[in-house]
Amino acid sequence: MSPSNAQDYASKWTEFTRLSTTQDTLARERGRLRRWLLLPYVAFVIPIDDPAVRARLLTWQQALAPWLNYTMAPDQLHITLHHAGTLRHSLLKGLPYTWRRGALPALARRAQPTLQDFNRFTVRLGPLNSFPNALFAEVHDDRECLRAMRLKLRRSLPVQARPPSAWSYLPHVTLGFWGKQPAAPLVDLMETFRTVDPIECEVRRVKFTIYERDTLPSSTDLLSAARETVIAEFTLQERPD
Repeated sequence: MSPSNAQDYASKWTEFTRLSTTQDTLARERGRLRRWLLLPYVAFVIPIDDPAVRARLLTWQQALAPWLNYTMAPDQLHITLHHAGTLRHSLLKGLPYTWRRGALPALARRAQPTLQDFNRFTVRLGPLNSFPNALFAEVHDDRECLRAMRLKLRRSLPVQARPPSAWSYLPHVTLGFWGKQPAAPLVDLMETFRTVDPIECEVRRVKFTIYERDTLPSSTDLLSAARETVIAEFTLQERPD
C-alpha cells in the first residue's frame, strides 16, 4: 500500500473517532425533493468472488451487525474501481455525466482492451475502518496494481465517463451503513477489528454495472432490495509463472 493511502486510512479513522453521531446518508439521499436526482449509478467494480474471503468479511460484518442499520448482502460485496456516471431519465438528458442505457455497451467496448490487458493481482482486505456513514474493510495494494488499473481505465474512457468527485479515491469494501446513532460506542466496539489480520484476495475480473437503490421510504432492507444489471464482464489474464 502506498504511504499516501496509509495516511488516508489513518485520517478516516481519526475523523470517525471525533464524531458525536454517525450519518444516515441513505435516508438523507431519499428525503424531500432530492430523490428525483437519485439516478441509478454506472460503475466498474471488482466483485469479491472467493468464498473464503467473502466468509471472512461476513464474519466481521456479523460481529457488528447489531449496530448496522443497513447491511450489504454477500453477493454485493465489491471494490469500486471507477464511478462512470448515472443512468439518465428521458427528462434529464441535459445533465452532465449521465448515460442512456443503449450507450453503455459502447462504453464497455472502450474499456475492454485496457482491462483485459491486466494480469490478475492480489490485494489484502482489512483491517476494518469507518466513514461517518459506513463500516468498511480497507484495501491494501502493495504493488499499486489497483491504482494503475484505475488510472489506465479512466484514460481509456471519454470525459463524460469521468465525473469529478469531492473525495480522493480510497479503495474499500463497504460492509454496511450505520444510520444515525452515537459514534463513541462504535469506536470502542471497533478497536478489536482495527488490528485484525488482513486476508489476501485475488483480483480476477471486473464488472461494468448499473446499480439501482430506489426503495422509498428508506428502510433497513434497502440494500437487499437493490438491483444490479451487469452490462459487461472483463476477465483479467492469468499471471505468468
